[in-house]
Amino acid sequence: MIKNRRLVTNSYGDLKNIRIQNFDIPKVKSNEVLIEVHCAGVSFADILAYEGNYQDNPDLPFVAGLEVSGVIKSIGSKVTSFKEGQSVIALSKWGGFSEFIAVDESFVLNKSEHIPHDIGSSMIINYGTSFYTIVERLKCKKGDKILILGASGGIGIAAIEISKAIGCEVIAVASSHEKLKECKKYGADVLILKERGVSLKEILKKNLDYKVDVIIDSIGGQDTLDSLSFLSWEGSLVPMGFASNKIANIPANLILLKNISIVGVFWGPFAKGNKGFTLDSIHKINEFYENKLINISKPTLYSFEEYRLAFDAIKKRKSVGKLSIYTSKYDMDKN
Repeated sequence: MIKNRRLVTNSYGDLKNIRIQNFDIPKVKSNEVLIEVHCAGVSFADILAYEGNYQDNPDLPFVAGLEVSGVIKSIGSKVTSFKEGQSVIALSKWGGFSEFIAVDESFVLNKSEHIPHDIGSSMIINYGTSFYTIVERLKCKKGDKILILGASGGIGIAAIEISKAIGCEVIAVASSHEKLKECKKYGADVLILKERGVSLKEILKKNLDYKVDVIIDSIGGQDTLDSLSFLSWEGSLVPMGFASNKIANIPANLILLKNISIVGVFWGPFAKGNKGFTLDSIHKINEFYENKLINISKPTLYSFEEYRLAFDAIKKRKSVGKLSIYTSKYDMDKN
């Protein structure tokens, strides 16, 4: 009998508590599709969730994984938009680190044939979030200057590509020359090394002689505060994550004196509640890809059994770009 391997924890805290365990393949409800997972994207949110440090702690036992790419194996009685054998990408809202997952059809999107499963597993959250933020929410335009903190991460690389696709100037900040090289590969115009032991404010003073229109911040903490003085009048700060494990206490007077907007973007819940908008966004991202305006960065792949290496790379901020875990269903030769 086919089993469903999953990355499970029965207690929050140490990542060492995670185990590969066998479960029964889930039965689909009337509005669900059963997806045979080929690749699942890994994000910092997954690490926080396993450790019990995410915004909300799901019930135990718990399986992380927010986005997957795979093939539909069965459909519920009321499903009309999909069929068995169709390649799809999906927002799983946890549970994605599995070989099979049942997902409400409203959270499932058709995957273009020319996009392999590894890239498919990194599209929805990173590129969806970046597109929604830069194009739809901020309505950035050609010539806008965008400063990206933590630019070599999955969100950072996606933000670089989307920004360049619409003609913005991108200033990328990352913590190593290797990471900056990756930022340059995806189009960053200005590369700034975040040296250990030196404040970001001092580093930016040496490297920037102008103000920026937008700051996309995946780091948080003191770096957020250090960057604010480089934001232009009526500029926008977009907190995208807290890789430093610290949340900045932003003085209200700074917001007032420069007419700054702080724009919150929690795209996952928004995408689930606005499927039509999400489908349109993914379609536009596909158009960018087909017209060679973006590459959609290929994630670093780890096998299901190598999950500890993937989680460690993200937790210790050693990763560059997106990471994905592939299952036994993934065909390396076809991707």
